[in-house]
Formats: sequence, structure tokens, C-alpha cells
Amino acid sequence: MKKLLVSIIALFCILPNINSLSAQEAGDFKFGFRTGYYFRTKAYALGVYGTYGIADWLNIEPGLNFICKEQSSIDIYCDFQIPLEITAEWFIYPIAGISIHDITSHSGTVDGWAGGLNLGMGAKYEFSRRWSANGQLKWMGRIPKKHKSAVIFSLGFDYNF
Repeated sequence: MKKLLVSIIALFCILPNINSLSAQEAGDFKFGFRTGYYFRTKAYALGVYGTYGIADWLNIEPGLNFICKEQSSIDIYCDFQIPLEITAEWFIYPIAGISIHDITSHSGTVDGWAGGLNLGMGAKYEFSRRWSANGQLKWMGRIPKKHKSAVIFSLGFDYNF
């Protein structure tokens, strides 16, 4: 976790070509679909999310992931992103947020809910004013420790209203 945090801080320091901190104007709303892979649990996920520009430099993204496995579960999350413009179409953003997870046991019954902390990085490409694609790599730490933390790689498409 320390390496991820140091990497995010270093990213802010070593990217001198950043033109601005605005990928989404304050008040803009995007809705999207995402698919991903949970590495530690070896499961695919389908999700929906919405991104709202709180300020020109800060986005909030609540979302829901449905984990497609024999004993299915869901992840509900709320992430904050700071979009950094690389070019007019490309953006990168660090991710920090919180999440809750319904955890199922091998018998198919709900083993309980777990809370968590999300940290990661994402990149976005804007095809047009309305459409964009994104990719994320995110660590979802889970509390209590008896539940495995998740490492997720996901790809998504969204529409800007």
C-alpha cells in the first residue's frame, strides 16, 4: 500500500506536461457501464457508475459492481478522482474512496458485509464531447481482515449528459 501511495504522489511530481486539472466541468454528469476482473477472487464483474463534477478539479463516482461467480456478491463504492489532462483527449486520475461489499461463503449464504478503502489509478480517452472510454486499476481493501482485499482491472464506457 505504501508503494501505491508513493507512486501516486510521484505521479503528481513527474508529469510536467499536464495542461490543466479539468476533465469534467463542475456540474457535468456522466453515466457508464464497466466490466472488470477481480484478480484475487478470480471473478469477472459487471458494473454501472455515475460521475459528477463537484469542481473543475474533483469528480465523485458512485457505482455498483455485480461479481459474476457461483456465489455472487456486490460491491458498492464511492470514489473521488482528480482528473489530470495530458492532451485534449487523454486524462489520468488517481482514485481514492470507500466501499462496502456483501461477502458470500462457499455454501452460498451471505457471510456478512465488509467495509473497505479504495486506492488506484485510471485513464480516460474522450472520443467526443459526449462519449469516453476509461480503464482503471484499483485496490479495494476490506475490513475485517478475514475477507480478502480485491485488486480490480476494469474497462468502461460512459455518456456525458
